[in-house]
Amino acid sequence: MAHDPNQPAYPGQQPTSFDPMTGKPQYAAPEPQYQQPPQQFQQPGGYAPQQQYGAPPQQPQQPQFSGQPYQQPYGQQPPQQQPPQQYGQQPPQQQYGQQPPQQQFGQPPQQQYGQQGMGPGGYPQQGYQQQYASPSAPAQSFGAAPDDGGLRGTVNATAGVSDRKRFIRLTYMHLAGSILTFCGLLYLLFNVPFLVVHVTAPLAEFGLSYQRWHWGVVLAAFMGASYIADHFAKSQGSRGMQYLGLAIYVLAEALIFVPLLVIVMFFTEAKLAAGGADPHILRDAGISTVVIFTVLSLFVVFSKKDFSFLGGILGIMSGAAMALIVMSLIFGFNLGIVFCVAMVVLAAGYILYQTSGVLAHYNTESYVAASLALFASFALMLWYVIQIFMRARR
Repeated sequence: MAHDPNQPAYPGQQPTSFDPMTGKPQYAAPEPQYQQPPQQFQQPGGYAPQQQYGAPPQQPQQPQFSGQPYQQPYGQQPPQQQPPQQYGQQPPQQQYGQQPPQQQFGQPPQQQYGQQGMGPGGYPQQGYQQQYASPSAPAQSFGAAPDDGGLRGTVNATAGVSDRKRFIRLTYMHLAGSILTFCGLLYLLFNVPFLVVHVTAPLAEFGLSYQRWHWGVVLAAFMGASYIADHFAKSQGSRGMQYLGLAIYVLAEALIFVPLLVIVMFFTEAKLAAGGADPHILRDAGISTVVIFTVLSLFVVFSKKDFSFLGGILGIMSGAAMALIVMSLIFGFNLGIVFCVAMVVLAAGYILYQTSGVLAHYNTESYVAASLALFASFALMLWYVIQIFMRARR
């Protein structure tokens, strides 16, 4: 719009000159004022505010969080708004000055137990641990210990199992060695002339005499040797002491079997002299004992049952059997085949009990003591199986 020099540009303007022809005052045109161009300020969210032309620029408004002005560091993005929390759920507490956890690039978030997660279809899911992991990361179940590089978890998970397997293998290797040594000693006692004259014959004559207390002395000596051998085998101080205990027990078992085997030899010779066939008592008794022992051991292994509850029952039955043996020695009555069957059942119970202990309860370094206990049960069963076969084949 053009300026009229005869009119003031604004109220109160003084004339600058007068027209020489008419004498009217003339007014100068106003000076142009510089207008600041509008500035576009980008607010969070990507929307620019509307600004009036010529008005001073407006200061951007800071986003409000929890009623306090948000102090945004230079170059950082404003935080995303958290989704609404479920009723009763406690908000996460953050220590003063503590930085929020940084999310690794390319790694999806991990969600802890009890927090809200989104399931299929976008519905919230709660009450379980939802773990998002990379395709190469192994899955981890709830309550499992963290995997620290594949060292501690793997070692702790397999250390006890490998030690137990080694213990079982050594126990049955020592048991097999004890049985073979037992058989070898008996062979020497009945086939080496020096041992037959100086050991086998005197021991059989003393044990089979008509005086019953002689056999009581043999049993007492055997029980004493068994106690000493068991004490040495359970010693934790020296491995050599444990092997000494096992050797003492195997030798004691071989010596106490001498009178019984002499009776079997006399019985077999009398049977053959009468025109009968060889009863094969030792062969059949040995095979039967090995089969029964193996079946009972495999039953414990495959059934995975714990027979440790038999300890008290077996103790009571052993005390009753010992009382009957002592009474038979005192009063001179024969225990009979029923007692022999009952003792085989008692030995079977000990095999179940001790095999269960070997599989689960024994100390993994006590394989010598475990093999001694199993060998004692094997020898007890063999002793009474021989008597059953000898009584059944008269």
